[in-house]
Amino acid sequence: MGRIYDDPQLAALTLTRIAAEESEGPGAMTGRMRAVLDDLVQRNGAGYLAELVIVLARARFAALDDLARATGTGTAELLDAVEAKALEGLDDDR
Repeated sequence: MGRIYDDPQLAALTLTRIAAEESEGPGAMTGRMRAVLDDLVQRNGAGYLAELVIVLARARFAALDDLARATGTGTAELLDAVEAKALEGLDDDR
């Protein structure tokens, strides 16, 4: 991976593309995504992951906000639904 992907926005896009490819298969993080993250941390330090998480969280919120506007649903309502689904998933892991 080139240094251009050291930019958190571009790294987040790369990880999103990998996730899109994985959506057709198993849900677990593959070795490819882990390799990208390891490479980024090696070049930029562990603190880089915090920047990446912030970028991903903001992008997820923006997508929910766009969906809310398109469907006429409140963003908070959609966020609550996503949170409830994630909490239900915790039971599945036990």
